[in-house]
Amino acid sequence: MNAKSGKIQRKRLSDQVIESLINMIAGGKLKPGDKLPPEPQLMEQLGVGRSSIREAIGALELIGVLVVRPGDGTRITDSTDSIQSKAVGLSLLTIGKEKVHDLVETRMELEQTIAMYAAERATAEDIENISHQHRKLIQAKKNGRKLITADLEFHKAIAQACHNSIMMKFFCEIYEPVRLWMEQKARFDWGFDQVEEEHDRIAKAIASGDSKAARSLMKVHIERAGNKLVRAMSDSNIDT
Repeated sequence: MNAKSGKIQRKRLSDQVIESLINMIAGGKLKPGDKLPPEPQLMEQLGVGRSSIREAIGALELIGVLVVRPGDGTRITDSTDSIQSKAVGLSLLTIGKEKVHDLVETRMELEQTIAMYAAERATAEDIENISHQHRKLIQAKKNGRKLITADLEFHKAIAQACHNSIMMKFFCEIYEPVRLWMEQKARFDWGFDQVEEEHDRIAKAIASGDSKAARSLMKVHIERAGNKLVRAMSDSNIDT
C-alpha cells in the first residue's frame, strides 16, 4: 500500500505475465528446453497485449530463465536451477521503477559492508580477480562496448571476495534489476571515467587490507551511482 495516497498499487500487466509464466514452469506445465507458446496464444490465454508479453519475455531472458534463439523461438533455459536460485531476483525484478530509491538504499548498505569484509578476507586469488575485472572495465571503456556488464562484474568480484554466502546471494538478487534498468537506459551518461577512478581506489583499498577505507569508498561510489540511476529512471526523454 502507498503510505502517501493510501491506495493499493496495482501490478503491471507485464509483472502478472512474468508470474504466470513462472507458475507454469514451477508447476511443470513448461519444462527446461520446452518452447513457449506463440505470442498470439499467450495473449489469448493470459488476456494481455503483445507489448506486455514481450516485456515479460525480455525480463525473463535477462535473468536467464528464458533463451531467445532466432529461427527457433523462445525456450525455457536448460539450467535446472534457474527458477529456484532466482526466485527472489524475480520478485525484485518486478518491484517497479517507483521502488528505485529503496533498491539504491539497499545496495548502498549491502555493498559497503561487502567491501569491508572483502578487505579483511580477500585471498590473493580474489585480489587478482578484482584487478582483472577492473582492467576489463578499462578495456571496455576504450572499446565503448559492454561497459555496464564490466562495471557490475567488478562489484561481483568484490562480493565473491567477502566470503559470505548470504551476502553474495543478496548481491546477486540486487544485481539483476540494476543491470536491467541500466541497460534499458543504455544511452544515459553513466560517467564511466569517474567510475574507473573510483573502482581503482576501491580495489587498492581492498588489496591493502584497509577495510575502513574500502567501506567508505564503496559508500561514496554506490551513492553517486545510485543518484545517477534515479535520474536515469525518472528521465522519460532517455531512450529505452
